[in-house]
Amino acid sequence: MTTVGGIDNTESAAAAGDQYRTRDVLLTEALATCLAAFAGGVVQNTPYIGHPAYKAMGARAGYTLATGIVIGGGAAVGALSVLVGILPEAAVAPILIFIGLEIAAQAFLASPREHGPAVALTFVPVAAAVVSLESGTFLGAVGRSAADLSGDAALAFAALTMLANGFILSAVLWGSGLTAIIDRRFAAAAAVLAIASVASLCGLVHSPLPGGALFWPWNLPSAAPAHVAGAYGVAAVLCWLLGFPRR
Repeated sequence: MTTVGGIDNTESAAAAGDQYRTRDVLLTEALATCLAAFAGGVVQNTPYIGHPAYKAMGARAGYTLATGIVIGGGAAVGALSVLVGILPEAAVAPILIFIGLEIAAQAFLASPREHGPAVALTFVPVAAAVVSLESGTFLGAVGRSAADLSGDAALAFAALTMLANGFILSAVLWGSGLTAIIDRRFAAAAAVLAIASVASLCGLVHSPLPGGALFWPWNLPSAAPAHVAGAYGVAAVLCWLLGFPRR
């Protein structure tokens, strides 16, 4: 997720007119993660999404420096939790909404027009992740869980969970695959779908387990991952066959 995030944010900054070397960005986040781990950190580092939006608001390098000082210093002395408790959600939400709108708009504006369907498709796993999160919160608020569901409701929630788990990677794979199909690069599309098939067999995408836990292909938690992997495999074979020139 963090590797994809580093690449994605570098490309996002490039679309906004700021060129950075992807290798340097990935090395920076990797070294930062290692240094943080020696200090007890347990969260990987990756550039924060929304470069074009912050740039549009006038943010420059000083904004990043100030953010690091405030967040890092506040967390070190225990003041960050107090600050979070003081700031009302109504003051923070509009900023996040603005950044989200900028990201969604850039996804379409910075892409070739013919790739619009592929961009739209990438929003499907993301939307599923949002709905899954809110549904889980709602069930918890009424004292229920996914295990209490039955019938069609249980099947729908299980499908939603599989679509939501690993949504960052599945969105990248779906968008890349459909882009290749639109460009009639069927061999590339077949390769992307084959990767998605393998990823499904270990839970990197579409894990049926709560929280998106991983598993070994020879120890599947249910038959669902095998079915999904098979569907991706069939699609990969079809694309591979379409890649042959007509005789």
